[in-house]
Amino acid sequence: MDPSPRGPFRARRHGAALLCGALLLLAGAPGCGRRAAEKAERPESSESQSEWAWLQRAKADLDARRERLAAQPDPRLQKETQALSDELNRRLAAFLNADPPIQGEPLSKRQKDALRMKSDEEIHLARTWLEQGGDFQRAIDIYKEALVVDPDNPRLREELARAEGRRYMTHETFAQVQKGMEPDEVRRLLGAPNLNNVRNYPERGVTGWFYPRDAGGDAAAVWFHKEDGKTVVYLTDFDALHPPSAAPAPAPRSAA
Repeated sequence: MDPSPRGPFRARRHGAALLCGALLLLAGAPGCGRRAAEKAERPESSESQSEWAWLQRAKADLDARRERLAAQPDPRLQKETQALSDELNRRLAAFLNADPPIQGEPLSKRQKDALRMKSDEEIHLARTWLEQGGDFQRAIDIYKEALVVDPDNPRLREELARAEGRRYMTHETFAQVQKGMEPDEVRRLLGAPNLNNVRNYPERGVTGWFYPRDAGGDAAAVWFHKEDGKTVVYLTDFDALHPPSAAPAPAPRSAA
């Protein structure tokens, strides 16, 4: 697994913020009920129908591409998939803003489906921040922003609760890591470390991954060194870091 932030890390989409602004603006506008009734009486334009059909096809294609990438990394496919993701999210935000939800009025089926598609994309983005960068705060912010626009989405609430529950390391979870494990095994058990919490000590031949235990600054550490040509765990320390220390604990010397 490549731990470097790519693709979705390049730019944060602003669709949720735009939709939220539109919803709040319309909430205070006079005559919303009359406007919604008039809109419901108008037939959907052929342009809107065509755009929605494209969005559905693109989303299905995008999901299939992501499944292929998960099974077998491919730089070319990754680049093509990211380009399609960028276009889908840009056009989806424009589609929603062209027919925004009106507070106090029921959503049409098309609005509900489009909002759920947008929420699915936000979930994918948040998961990418977690899996590639270990950034729980960014993921939690994404979920909360999405819930402002799609508050009745149970999947968003489940993802938010899961991220908040995994944000800080517990002794039980940390205890699963054993000496001799390779980095990918540790990622599967503990999740990817935040890239800002990885420290290399070339003079000692070790690398430390720090996992926050609470909001106060306590952190657990997993220490790696080279052994028989492989990078493996040689030490774990649940009490590695305590405030008010501003820097990670001194790196222990490799046992090699």
